[in-house]
Amino acid sequence: MDRNEALQRLADERHAVPEGEKYEAHYFEPADGPGVARLFYTVYGDGYPIDTYYIPERLIEENRRGNIRSAVARTVSGEVVAHVAFYRSSPPNPRLYEYGVGLTLPSYRSTMAFFRTTQLLMQLVGKDGIDGIFGEAVCNHTITQKLSRHSRCIETAVEPALMPAEAYESEWQGIGRVGCLVYFRVDVDQRKVLFVPACYRQQLGFILEGFPLDREMMPADTGIPAGEAAIEVQRFDFAGVARCTVTRPGADLPGRLRDLERQAQADNYALLQFFVDLGQPWSGGVVEQLRAQGYALGGLLPIWFGTDGLLMQKHLVDPAFAGMKIHSDRGRALMELIKSEWRRSRA
Repeated sequence: MDRNEALQRLADERHAVPEGEKYEAHYFEPADGPGVARLFYTVYGDGYPIDTYYIPERLIEENRRGNIRSAVARTVSGEVVAHVAFYRSSPPNPRLYEYGVGLTLPSYRSTMAFFRTTQLLMQLVGKDGIDGIFGEAVCNHTITQKLSRHSRCIETAVEPALMPAEAYESEWQGIGRVGCLVYFRVDVDQRKVLFVPACYRQQLGFILEGFPLDREMMPADTGIPAGEAAIEVQRFDFAGVARCTVTRPGADLPGRLRDLERQAQADNYALLQFFVDLGQPWSGGVVEQLRAQGYALGGLLPIWFGTDGLLMQKHLVDPAFAGMKIHSDRGRALMELIKSEWRRSRA
């Protein structure tokens, strides 16, 4: 079944969920697939950008394979009224899952359904191949930031103007782009070498000060090896974002970066992001090349590659720092650090 067929099936159903029923949080079971699809259709209409959540068979298979680990709030009559999940996304490390795709049926938002579902899901961290989690908490309100802190996640990065408001529920549409705070929690870790670019020793020291990681800090090399660079690019056309990873540095990296930016501008993209492996001695040279072309620090990404990652980003639109709502003192301090770094990149 494809997206259009699934959406048509949902439109034809005219399914109504009774209000006020008792519910309990459960890990996803195959019988929940149609209920999750109905939930996404009720909240987002046909506008949610990921097909899987509209197609029960696909969601069932992804949960079976462990690529998605869903939890739901299910009523006594079997209706799904809330959903949240861990899922594999951009990180190369398959044991680091993203936390997200959380939503609640409007008639159950005054209940504890979403909170209970999240509590249940968090019990999986550190077990069954989930060494750590991360999430992108929106900054047009502070609700998900508070929930992230409650779940023992810590702010390590900032992504201003990450997503168009259309990616979220209808009440947020039309407000421009939405920035995010990136939260991490690592429950299974071991001592690792962290190759620190000299230009970011102070900033990384601040981020690590509040995060319980065991790292041996080593200075990163500043040179770039000869040869041809290799860059993996994930394009998110709906969001206007390109996420890139330098898998092999090389002398042609500056030209490759210019080509990527020209293409992004031609496609009206808003943001270019690079993920740099701080487990590699050559990370310092890559960071210097990015800085030379106007990229700015976004933050630290623990165990992103198995080793830690550094987020570098370049905005092709106004990052709109002033509109970001930040809940915690640490979050505000981190945003000021990233804002200062953006100003440097503009100069």
